[in-house]
Amino acid sequence: MIELKPFDLSNAETHFRWNNDEELNFYDSDYPHREESYDEFVNRMKLFTLNGDHGLKLFEIHDEDSGELIGVIDIYDIDNYNRRCHIDCTIGDKEFRNKGYGEAALQKALAVCFTDMGMNKVLTTAFDFNESWINLVQKLGFSKDGILRKHTWKQDGYCDKFLFSLLKEEFELDASNSYYKVSPT
Repeated sequence: MIELKPFDLSNAETHFRWNNDEELNFYDSDYPHREESYDEFVNRMKLFTLNGDHGLKLFEIHDEDSGELIGVIDIYDIDNYNRRCHIDCTIGDKEFRNKGYGEAALQKALAVCFTDMGMNKVLTTAFDFNESWINLVQKLGFSKDGILRKHTWKQDGYCDKFLFSLLKEEFELDASNSYYKVSPT
């Protein structure tokens, strides 16, 4: 269904469009949408990808059939000492939302975290109104660890932010779906 590939700066225009999408920003960020120039965006991405930042791994989600870039996976706050990290998944192409692509991508990315990177724990967060993400992470076995009450100002009021985690022993690697395999560059 999907293929994970390392972040590719040659796809910067698509990533830039998603970065400046107010709806995606609303669901993904603690901060209000701020328009960013193309040059600012590319320079920021170069810092993340070319400097070998070991606290961050960015992957692109591609439709396996068409090869089309449809989203991104961010693995960040990578703590190799405590073997934990955070993960986010965004399906940027609206035509591919709510069709299982996010679930497939998250499963493959979790396999990368637990198998390739040797993590013991993967964390993620969700705003209290993002029922789709909450349902997905709970379906994949994440447990709610806590609530950051009235954590983020959204539109006309504060919302809570939930913290979820999944432990290595709770993750079930499905070899038949090849969650483990990530395509090389």
